Amino acid sequence: MRRHFLTAVLLASVAAPVSAESLNEAIALAYSNNPAVAAARARVRQADEGVPIAASGARPTLGLSGSFNQSLSDSFADLGQIWTGGLTLNQAIWEGGRVRAGVSGAQARIVASRLSLAAQEQALITDTVTAYADVLRTQEIVKLNQNQVRVLEQELRASRDRFEVGDVTRTDVAQSEARLAASQANLIAARGNAVYARQAYQRLVGRAPGQLEPLPPLPPLPESEAQAQSRAADLNPSLGAAKASEKAAGEDVRAAKAGRLPSVGVQASANYTEYSNNRIGSSGFDPRIGITAGMPLFSGGLIAAQVRQAQARQSEAMENISLAERQVTEGVANSWALLETAEATIQAAKSQTSANTLAAEGVRQENMVGSRDILDVLNAEQELLNSRVQLVQAERDRYVAAYQLLESVGAADIALEGAGVARYDPVTNAERVRGKGWSEFGYDPDPATDRARNTAPLMGPQQ
Repeated sequence: MRRHFLTAVLLASVAAPVSAESLNEAIALAYSNNPAVAAARARVRQADEGVPIAASGARPTLGLSGSFNQSLSDSFADLGQIWTGGLTLNQAIWEGGRVRAGVSGAQARIVASRLSLAAQEQALITDTVTAYADVLRTQEIVKLNQNQVRVLEQELRASRDRFEVGDVTRTDVAQSEARLAASQANLIAARGNAVYARQAYQRLVGRAPGQLEPLPPLPPLPESEAQAQSRAADLNPSLGAAKASEKAAGEDVRAAKAGRLPSVGVQASANYTEYSNNRIGSSGFDPRIGITAGMPLFSGGLIAAQVRQAQARQSEAMENISLAERQVTEGVANSWALLETAEATIQAAKSQTSANTLAAEGVRQENMVGSRDILDVLNAEQELLNSRVQLVQAERDRYVAAYQLLESVGAADIALEGAGVARYDPVTNAERVRGKGWSEFGYDPDPATDRARNTAPLMGPQQ
């Protein structure tokens, strides 16, 4: 039952799309509309709003107030009804550096969010390349196992025919039957792996893979591991994001310490009061202007706790830099080792496949004249299959390791060149937000109806 189910799923997924797809098209689709990257783009826009939020502390505020009171007393001094209305303007002059630190911290968070987005985009490209290569790999392994089943079916028929004439024993037939059953089980497993690979591709790209073109040539890679480590130290976006986050945390410490300092501001107001009983109160305007100043003397430990909390966040950010440095170093070293291993394996697997092809043919011929038994033939066929599968796996590993290396050095996005998709530019939104800094009602459209804001437009036939 499981075999029939996996076969049906695989055949249905293969039959649906008809046009050949390239790796560039897959990357363009993933980059354009992958939900994880779209969410990261929305986080960058969140960070963009941090600057006007922080800067608002140095801008004037204007407020309107009003009230109505009805006296319930019957005395001569009853004021009756009282209407009041007022307009108040406040402007901070000095906040102890809190606003400046807040703006600097917000700007650093914008840098961190953009670099985090770049890291996620590069990881998406690497994951898409991996999924694309896995689909090709699993499809090829399915073909190899299908061919192996056909070959072993022929071997089993030949063994049974030879058994009928007494040329081989019942043991030889049983060995052929067992090897065929094992090959059929391997084919079922290979088909299952192909289904899993296609589902991973669909999760990343947004649609099931059609007929995929072969992998294109790799982009230029670093010439040595040392060169790759040097580039990664300077260009890895995750490491850059960690450093920017530490800078933002340092500004948070300065902003928290500013809470201990005095603040100075200007306040202007114009109030109007209307009394219904003019015998007691006099209606009219009361304009005022003055300077306000304040300084906390005792906050119940609040300010000190806020400073310590900010310092702890900065300490965490510093440790995250060290963690990112180690992860980058490890990533480059692992990718380089995998790349070298895969290249060596490819050469060995090619030689092994060539030799096993000759050996399998020779063993079959020798078996026909009686100098080799059935088990020798079965083993030779299995060794040939193993070497072919190993070659397919090594070629996939080399390609994936190359993109993992490019991701570590911050260059996986080279795959976007010629991919038919416009790069998402986070600066555009930051400039738009800067233009709305003084706007009190500059809302964005409802996110439920404006999800295109998180995507990158396609420019090719993959639309």
